[in-house]
Amino acid sequence: MAVVLRYITSEMEAEEAVNESFVKAFRKIEAFEMHADEEALEKTFRSWLARIAVNTSIDLLRTRKPTSFLEDTSDEEMKSHTVVMTDRLGVEDIMKLLTRLPDIQRSIFNLFEIEGYSHEEIGTMLHIPESTSRTYLTRAKQRLRKLYIEEFSVSHNIHS
Repeated sequence: MAVVLRYITSEMEAEEAVNESFVKAFRKIEAFEMHADEEALEKTFRSWLARIAVNTSIDLLRTRKPTSFLEDTSDEEMKSHTVVMTDRLGVEDIMKLLTRLPDIQRSIFNLFEIEGYSHEEIGTMLHIPESTSRTYLTRAKQRLRKLYIEEFSVSHNIHS
């Protein structure tokens, strides 16, 4: 569920994606390479299941919201902002900011920064040019900076 929620913000849709991921995993379990070492088995199984969850989430986003998935942000939202991080952001704070990104930006940010896919791989997965993946990643980072400033500079000023 944690992997899916990085891509799909609606809890009901996320639950559906998790269920679909498990169905796919059960159907493909014979393709999973079993390891004799218990620790290696657990790590590879988690990784294998997470990859299925990521792909399922991306597929659901593409099929359910074909127009909003590829929506862009306005030029005004693209203006660069400088962020000075004086406080450490918690995981919950980061997740809160990520949920406010448009689907395409959140997905590419997650695929590149968290899952470790290359722009070429992301382009193939999302059926977009590699350059578009790079552009959306840049926009996601700029949007996160703007959201960070809006969210945390106000609360920081109150506490100062």
